[in-house]
Amino acid sequence: MKNIIKISMIFCLGLMSHLASASGWSSDTLKVIQANGEMVKIILNNIQDKEEVKAFNLKKIVESISENAGDLQNEEVLISGENVTYLIKQSGDYYYLSELSTKSNDRYVVQIFETTSRAELDKIKEDASKRGIDIAYENLQIINGKIEAITLKVDCNDGYSGTASTTNMPESGIGFIRDYSANADAHFQMGKIFENNDDDSDNDWKSEFRNGFKDGFDTAFNEEKVIEKDRDRLVKHDHDIDFSMGLNNYLNSNNQFPDTDNKNFTLDPLTSWTYGIHSNHKISVSPYVKFNFQLGLLWNNFALADNNYQFIKGPEKVELFDNDLERPDISPTRSKLNITYLNLNVVPMFHFGKSSNAFRIGAGPFGSYRIASKSKFKYDDKGKDVVKNNFHINNWKYGIKAQVGWKGVDLFATYDLSPIFIEDRGPEADYPLRAISFGVIF
Repeated sequence: MKNIIKISMIFCLGLMSHLASASGWSSDTLKVIQANGEMVKIILNNIQDKEEVKAFNLKKIVESISENAGDLQNEEVLISGENVTYLIKQSGDYYYLSELSTKSNDRYVVQIFETTSRAELDKIKEDASKRGIDIAYENLQIINGKIEAITLKVDCNDGYSGTASTTNMPESGIGFIRDYSANADAHFQMGKIFENNDDDSDNDWKSEFRNGFKDGFDTAFNEEKVIEKDRDRLVKHDHDIDFSMGLNNYLNSNNQFPDTDNKNFTLDPLTSWTYGIHSNHKISVSPYVKFNFQLGLLWNNFALADNNYQFIKGPEKVELFDNDLERPDISPTRSKLNITYLNLNVVPMFHFGKSSNAFRIGAGPFGSYRIASKSKFKYDDKGKDVVKNNFHINNWKYGIKAQVGWKGVDLFATYDLSPIFIEDRGPEADYPLRAISFGVIF
């Protein structure tokens, strides 16, 4: 401290001589002594009486810096002129001097809400610029007219500046308050400072925002301080009802259709339909990653290509009854097996954009439990045989579901990793069948 004072006094004398010989006050800067003994510049913003600073307060300013060098690291020092009060604040290796207002509530306030539009943000920036305050917006995300995320950077150009970020805008918004009053408890506050109106509100900002400055005046911004967020509030939930419709078929263990082997249980691919209705709960862990939990009912209809055959349950396995031989007097029109499942899909979706209409793709597992099954055999005009049975069908099935979408429509494809029928009880014991489906979700 002694060395600082000595160096300060030496430079003070030189500085006073320099100012005394100056022809006039032609600059908005005032030279003072830095803590390390070098000459630096202080920006004089909002200084009304420059002559008073020059003639009366210069020595006192320099002495105040030397005497309070330790305190200036984290605090502010007030010095009194003849008619006004000045505030000295250190920013890194530099000192800022600003004139304080005699008004009791001379403040400049900026408050940004979730519904603040882009045009309003530009107007805020323009108005602040007229007050000598620079505002910049980074990482700005406006979705459906609401601010989802924003990084607010502020430089008051008088020693106060900072950065605050949020991805979960509070109701009261975020912003900053620059208080020019001489009796202000806090000359600068920033972040979520409008949430608390009690007596301790002036101290709340200190726990959420850290003042700090970089070297130089053109880049006098804080190191970025991101406001702490409740992790749970980052996870967003949404819910809707999905309807799906598509086509069914099944494959053998070699992933071939039965018609390649001329099997009598070959399906008609255009009349084997699948339907589904699911309650879809979406959990968004980020704008780009969402998990779909789809719980609902799924119907798989397997329509035989040859209507003469009919699904029946044999003592050991499911069998195909040949009506062409046993009932030649009828004219079959449709023969199919219907299975109803309680179904759960878990599909993580990756979105290529922050909008809900962005292109998306995903894949995940599904599991199903059989709750009903029956065979339908239609013939002649109104003839119909309906048999409700389990047909040796596995009660449980599981597999993989893939999904790709854009805007309000998704395409899907599913593949069963488990066989439709219990082992060795399908139409042919050595010919296990696994279902596949594809279609549209809307």
